[in-house]
Amino acid sequence: MKNNRLVFSPGKESIRAIENYTDKICENLFINDTYFGNILMCLTELNEILAKDFFGQDFELYYQTDFRTLTIIVELLDIKEIKRHKTNKGLNNNKIQYDLLVSLSDGIKFENNKIVLDFNISALHKSIYEARLRHLREYFDKFAGVFQRT
Repeated sequence: MKNNRLVFSPGKESIRAIENYTDKICENLFINDTYFGNILMCLTELNEILAKDFFGQDFELYYQTDFRTLTIIVELLDIKEIKRHKTNKGLNNNKIQYDLLVSLSDGIKFENNKIVLDFNISALHKSIYEARLRHLREYFDKFAGVFQRT
């Protein structure tokens, strides 16, 4: 992994690298265990989907964030095969895997040979912010009378 990027070849051998990558994302962005689980499950399922048709090819995985949304991007060589699996009703296992990706992420898009997964992480930071703000207000409210007397 280089900075926020991971190059991997889909398959069982990549699971540990994907887990480490997810751990680093969550550690760098202070994301809690709930989202860690969702992100890890999405990436391992995506790894499994890619391993079926693209085994032996390398893919680049990277993320971007504005601290409200975490966007994880997988660059593909040919997205047509992935779209075919998503829409082919005869491939029930792939449909189940895509449904899982949709339910665990806050958005999934297929664009310009990329798969883009979005996770809304603002609520996590907002709740931390609000809790800290509440504690600070309580703290300063205790001393409001003391500071006004002097």
